[in-house]
Amino acid sequence: MWTRRLWGDWASVSRRSRLADQFAILMAISLPWSTTVLGIFTVLWLITLATVIDIFQFRTQLSRPACWLPVALFCLAVAGMAWADAPLGARTYAVGTMAKLLAIPLLIYQFERSENGIRILLAFLASCTALLALSWLNWLDPRTVLPSGRPIGVPVKNWITQGVEFVLCIFGAAALAVVMWRKQRPYAATGFALLGVAFFLNMAFVASSRTSLVSLPVLLLISTLRYIGWRRAIALNLMIVIAAMLTWFLAPNLRKRIDSIQQEYSLRDSRITSVGLRLEYWSHARKFISSAPLIGHGTGSIKTLFEREAVGKTVTDEQVVANPHNQTLYFAIEWGAIGVILLYAMWITHFLLFTEMRWISWLGTIVVSQNIFDSLFNSHLSDYVEGWIYVLGVGVAAGMVSRTRKPPPTAAPSG
Repeated sequence: MWTRRLWGDWASVSRRSRLADQFAILMAISLPWSTTVLGIFTVLWLITLATVIDIFQFRTQLSRPACWLPVALFCLAVAGMAWADAPLGARTYAVGTMAKLLAIPLLIYQFERSENGIRILLAFLASCTALLALSWLNWLDPRTVLPSGRPIGVPVKNWITQGVEFVLCIFGAAALAVVMWRKQRPYAATGFALLGVAFFLNMAFVASSRTSLVSLPVLLLISTLRYIGWRRAIALNLMIVIAAMLTWFLAPNLRKRIDSIQQEYSLRDSRITSVGLRLEYWSHARKFISSAPLIGHGTGSIKTLFEREAVGKTVTDEQVVANPHNQTLYFAIEWGAIGVILLYAMWITHFLLFTEMRWISWLGTIVVSQNIFDSLFNSHLSDYVEGWIYVLGVGVAAGMVSRTRKPPPTAAPSG
């Protein structure tokens, strides 16, 4: 009896669609915590979604630049294996870092047809809120539930990943606060606003990546100028500046993180610093690009190039990397001008998806803008967690925006 009921549930397209939504929610929940769990839920999501996709509708959707450009980048990575002078393992790994882009058209397809897009965003916010609570707890009592040797206030992952997540949650909480206020739900609006403040205070007092601290005011400026009038934008940004100055004087952690950028940049001795390493990576990257400007050195070639550059020199492991800490340089080294053109075309196309005056368009703009800006200092699209944040954020938000523009397509017949 139970097997017949189980089969009946699986045979229903609507139930399989809901199951695919639930796996996407679990992906969002696991994203801040575990790459392994995220991978498991991603496989289950793909299997379930594959059973409900209408091939003809999906093929039509792939004609949109927002969908085919990520696929084109992945195909370029696969093709780049052919001319890469690097070990097979390095080439395969580099292709794997680009495979997540294939999920963008699938997510857009799914959430054009599903009403559960908001649940994905709420699931990610709730998961990061649990991470926020653990971060505060560890800061108040460093003995709590963390392995020894981890930075205080960073219970999982690292400074940079946590900073990316918390910056998005600041804007997500702010957007939901505005939505609740417009729906005349002042208590919910206040709760979301206070949650956004809690994320910001954690970055100021507890743990923060310098990239996120620099990107936060840039994202604020972009969002205020784009979605409110210039008079209100000026007034709001003045209030933000005053709040930032007050936080600066009250938060020694914030001052220390910002001051360290100038201090590391100004050093003239041989000490290895984060800023110094990035400058060294970029210097070598320009040399690599100049020797293969059109199609690059091939997929997975970056570490091999750095290893060759280090021959006969005294270097540390930190100076031989597979990541130049700049997304444009990453693509230019491996796939040349072709890769850079496709990358920027994808960013611009995704940015232009979110032109409407809706809160979900605002969040979509923030996701794309954050990835572009942060990629000046890191290769976030190629990184695992940061890349998946972009994929989920753009895919779900674009699907939700598209759903509001037209009636949902007819579901494929069951059977």
